[in-house]
Amino acid sequence: MKNGKQRYNELKGLIEIVKKLRSENGCPWDRKQTEETLKPYIIEEAYEVVDAISLNNKAEIMEELGDLLLQVVFLSDIYADKNEFSIDDVIDSINKKLIRRHPHVFDEKFSLNEGECLEDVILKNWERIKGEEKKEKLKNMPALPKNPSVYVSESMPSLHRAYMVQEKAKRMGFDFKDAEGALKKVYEEITEFKEELNNNNVDKNKITEEYGDILFSAVNLGRLLDIHPCAALNKSSDKFIKRFGYMEEKALKPLSKLDAESLDKLWESSKT
Repeated sequence: MKNGKQRYNELKGLIEIVKKLRSENGCPWDRKQTEETLKPYIIEEAYEVVDAISLNNKAEIMEELGDLLLQVVFLSDIYADKNEFSIDDVIDSINKKLIRRHPHVFDEKFSLNEGECLEDVILKNWERIKGEEKKEKLKNMPALPKNPSVYVSESMPSLHRAYMVQEKAKRMGFDFKDAEGALKKVYEEITEFKEELNNNNVDKNKITEEYGDILFSAVNLGRLLDIHPCAALNKSSDKFIKRFGYMEEKALKPLSKLDAESLDKLWESSKT
């Protein structure tokens, strides 16, 4: 019989570990997890991978990738128990998809016509193949929602979701010609927001909608300038945190005890 170290190696070892944790004699916490209870962990682990990459900490990146992989194996085992699919089916599915969506790499018969740009052809093929896949899904699973071409999952962080929706619209030929047009749209949305805000009969739902339109337009402007909204907003948040920390350090008493003028002076001082 293999010892523990030999048995629990590589992907097969991880699969065995998860099965043991979820077995009758395994861990009570792991046994009671479902696809629903794991949702927040999947999102959390994905963010932690991104954080580790941002820190450029190789050991941390490796560890966080392992945590994310665990979620994939764990979820697959839950569905395997229901006889719906296994981790092998998950891997087989992504293998086939990658090969199908990259004919320029895996199809020996692929070739460019005279004057064609490889990147343009790749994008065109990508959208065509995805469209064919969607039709096939609807044929085999008619209960699937028939979403528009620009649909992006509501579970995705809002700013990134807006960015991806706009990117999909761009691929369909619907986009501003340049950033100047997008900037005018931002001003237009701000004007509409102000008009709604100054309305005598204030409608919270309408104000919320107009505020969302400002954010969506701002995301569009950044996208056309090759600026991702999440990266830009995180940078501004980090700057605010740093300046606020400076204020707390320099203040002679808690900030909540200071008047507006003193707070303004500290804030201006934090910028230098």
